[in-house]
Amino acid sequence: MEGGDIFIQDFINDLQESPESQIQKCFRGSSILITGGTGFVGKVLIEKLLRSCRDLNMIYIVARPLNGQNPNERVKEMFISPLFDRMKIENPMYRSQVRVVTGDFSQPNLGIDEVDVDTIRSKINVVIHLAATTADNNPTLHAAVCTNVRATRDLMVLAKRFQNLKAFVHVSSIFTNPSALEIYEQFYKSSVPASTVIQMVETLPDYVLNQVTAGLVSEWPDIVTFTKAMSEQIVQSAGQELPVCVIRPGFVLGTANEPIVGWTNLNDLTGCALGFGLGLVRIFHGPSHVNAEIVPVDMLVNLLLVACWDLIGNKTDVVNEEVPRDVVNTLIYNYASSNYKPCSWNQLGEKFFKNQKKVLSSNFFFMRFYYVTDSIFLYRVMTFYLHTVPGKIVDLFIWILEKQPRLNDFYRRVHAAAKHLSSYQRTRVRYHNHNVSGLMNKMSTRDKMLFDFDMSTVSWDDYFDKYLRGFRVYLMGNRLQASGTNNNTLNRLITIHYNLIISICFLILIYVLYFY
Repeated sequence: MEGGDIFIQDFINDLQESPESQIQKCFRGSSILITGGTGFVGKVLIEKLLRSCRDLNMIYIVARPLNGQNPNERVKEMFISPLFDRMKIENPMYRSQVRVVTGDFSQPNLGIDEVDVDTIRSKINVVIHLAATTADNNPTLHAAVCTNVRATRDLMVLAKRFQNLKAFVHVSSIFTNPSALEIYEQFYKSSVPASTVIQMVETLPDYVLNQVTAGLVSEWPDIVTFTKAMSEQIVQSAGQELPVCVIRPGFVLGTANEPIVGWTNLNDLTGCALGFGLGLVRIFHGPSHVNAEIVPVDMLVNLLLVACWDLIGNKTDVVNEEVPRDVVNTLIYNYASSNYKPCSWNQLGEKFFKNQKKVLSSNFFFMRFYYVTDSIFLYRVMTFYLHTVPGKIVDLFIWILEKQPRLNDFYRRVHAAAKHLSSYQRTRVRYHNHNVSGLMNKMSTRDKMLFDFDMSTVSWDDYFDKYLRGFRVYLMGNRLQASGTNNNTLNRLITIHYNLIISICFLILIYVLYFY
């Protein structure tokens, strides 16, 4: 696949046959049910399984109709992505290892037909539960609880019917317990029972739910992390009856190593980065010293598979002395970058800025710069002058040209995304990862190479350089340009930028002198 002057060969490691690993052997002949398989993490997981565990029997992908496409059409279209190009070379018979199960996790009993359940219940060996509504979708309480909490309950009920189940892997979030300053690899009690929340959304009308939402989720950054905490309650209650583990990742971003470097999706964080790359977003709010718990998606997928391997045949005998014995029923893995290579929000912005300048695009409107402030007053003043005012001026010219104004709508979405992200930046939290370290120590040298999830090996400078290149190609569809190839545009934008700053300072000065 060619993206201007960026080539897939630049991002693919050498295709070499390797001796079989213990993890590959674990998945030989297995049938795996994956929920959320058409999502960001799900796609990377399916690609990894079909490429690195080619001797598996079958992957069952639970998918729903969407945007006029039936589930089979959606999955077929999914494999067109360049993410799967390497896998297709190494496993050309992959289509015979994929089956689609029609389901809808917003519906009772997962929306799966009983005939399909009868077909698969004797075949499934592993369940990997990724399906969840995300904060990027701005879900209502009703939608989030149905998809994230009730569906988890119904899936665990279904999993108990699987006759040959060996492992159930549930993906949660590192942010499910925001009131604690130290997060251990254990379950935490919640003031609200999950069963009560499910009953509420099934019986109360939406207008009542909308009124109680703010008070109900006030301890959490958003509705999604609240429902993730509720889903952990569900897993905890069923943990003694099923072979289950929980993975808690931080913010999941693009690939670090495989199958192609820099492949990513659009979410709140990448949306802000997109605005920054276009020269539109300049001001960010939040404490700059708090760690941005970012996780490369390919490393998260590797952790999922290694945890699954441990659950199936090597359930760890390493005692986690940080967790009280009476709460150890289910293995939980806290996966946060601050335990390996800490990167604060301010450093994250600096790395975006540093690497954006290396990879210029013709699709930028203003000169790029950024500023992070923890003062809400300063943030509001600067966003007004540097976002709102230019946005209204540009939209006015667009309206005069009889076209649809869009820039102010873009800024409203970006400000909402930035406000959402700032809720994760309030407190420095320590995430204990004893179980993750113990899991890594159990792996062979070969498995550490094939299923690497050690973030201490990641150079964030190199990661964001490749990430932004992939961002240009896979999200923006741009050819990459070497520095210096677009100097005329850059010089023009620099002139506009400083003229704007001078004009704003002049207006502020006039205002102060006139009114005071």
